[in-house]
Amino acid sequence: MNKLLVASTALVALGLGTPAALAAEMALPAPVAAPVYTNWSGCHAGGLAGASWGTSNRTSVNNPNLGPSASGLSITGNFGLSGFTGGFDLGCDWQAGVWVFGIEGDWSATNKSGQAFGHAPFNPAGQHETQERWVATVRGRLGFTWWDRSFLYVTGGGAWVKVDDSDWNSTTGTVATGFQISTTKSGYVVGVGMEYALGYGWSARGEYLYEDFGTHSVPNTSASFSGFVSETRLYDHVVRAGLNYKFW
Repeated sequence: MNKLLVASTALVALGLGTPAALAAEMALPAPVAAPVYTNWSGCHAGGLAGASWGTSNRTSVNNPNLGPSASGLSITGNFGLSGFTGGFDLGCDWQAGVWVFGIEGDWSATNKSGQAFGHAPFNPAGQHETQERWVATVRGRLGFTWWDRSFLYVTGGGAWVKVDDSDWNSTTGTVATGFQISTTKSGYVVGVGMEYALGYGWSARGEYLYEDFGTHSVPNTSASFSGFVSETRLYDHVVRAGLNYKFW
C-alpha cells in the first residue's frame, strides 16, 4: 500500500512539473535591438550627377562711348543660367561616437549657361552670355549618424569655376562683332546632405550646394570695342545625387 502511494505521488509531481518545464523551454527570447551602422571612418571615391541653376548679370565698369557716367550701370540686369552637372568625388571621414567629420574634394563638368540682351543706354542688340565649363570644390563635412545607416551633414569650403563670358553684337541676325574670354574664378560653397550606407562598402547620397563666385572683370577683347570693361556676378544652386565606394 505504501509503495502504491509513493508511486502515485511521484507520477502526480512529474505531471505537474512537465508543463512548467516545457513552457520555460518554449519562452520567446528577449528582443534584440537592430545594430547601428558605426563604420563611417575611412576613405571613399565615387560619382556625382545633378542639376545646376543660378543667376548672372553684367555691370559697366568702363565704356569709352558713354564716359564715366556709365560706370556702375547695369548692362543686362539679372538673367538665369541652368544646366546639368556630373563628375567624381574623393574624400575621407572619421567617426567619434555618433559624430562624423571629414574632408572631400570633387570635380564636375557642366553645360550651365544663360543669355541676355543689353538695355539702354547700352546697345540693345548686344547679346551677353555666361557659360560654366567645370566646377571644383574642396569641402569639410560635419554631421551625425541618424537611424540605422544614415549620416546627416553640413558642408562648406572653397570652390573654383571655369567660366566663358562673351558679348555679341548681332544687328542683322548675324554676328557682326564680338568676343569670348575664358577665366577661372574662385569662391566659396556651403550645403547640406544625407548619405545612406548600402552595405559592402557602398553608400548613396543626396545633397544641396550653394556656390558663390562673387564678381569678376570681363574686358572686351574685340578690336571694335577696345577699352570696354564690364563686371559679371555669378552664383550657383546645385542639387545632385552620388554613389560612393569606401575603398579603405
